[in-house]
Amino acid sequence: MAQVNNDGYISGLDSFKIGETALGDIHEDGVGFGGEKPGKVKVYAAQKKKGPAKVLDGKPGSTVLAFRLMQLDGTNCKAVLGGTVAANGAYTPPAKFSGIEGVFNIKCDSGHMIRIYKGSMSGMLGGKINSNETLTIDCEVEVMEDAAGKTWEIFPPGVDPDALPSG
Repeated sequence: MAQVNNDGYISGLDSFKIGETALGDIHEDGVGFGGEKPGKVKVYAAQKKKGPAKVLDGKPGSTVLAFRLMQLDGTNCKAVLGGTVAANGAYTPPAKFSGIEGVFNIKCDSGHMIRIYKGSMSGMLGGKINSNETLTIDCEVEVMEDAAGKTWEIFPPGVDPDALPSG
């Protein structure tokens, strides 16, 4: 089970939720974090010979999460791609994929919780079908700003973000 102390090291994937839906097994590589670095604009002046006169903030950058969902039952496929699940469990993808938006929660073995307040998920079939690998849905979540201006937050072990006062 998750440790209680907060030594600052965030590790181990315990669960990944889209809203209230917990996804099944994710590839052992876990959830990768990336995106674009924030941009800077250098302003040069003729009188300044050794570098820019000023550096301005440019594009804010972005945060993108990537993972490979391995457990491809109908419920998991629908959670990441949309579409429908028949009574017999057969999954049918949507005719046109438009992305899944919502709140994403990553619970870590270290006890930390990472909350993405608003994200847009896209995915596509990936992986290989052979005796060493499985078919996957390769997923990306682009972190967006929610209505309150929040993007993401890390909660230490023992802190339930849903039990905190709002605001």
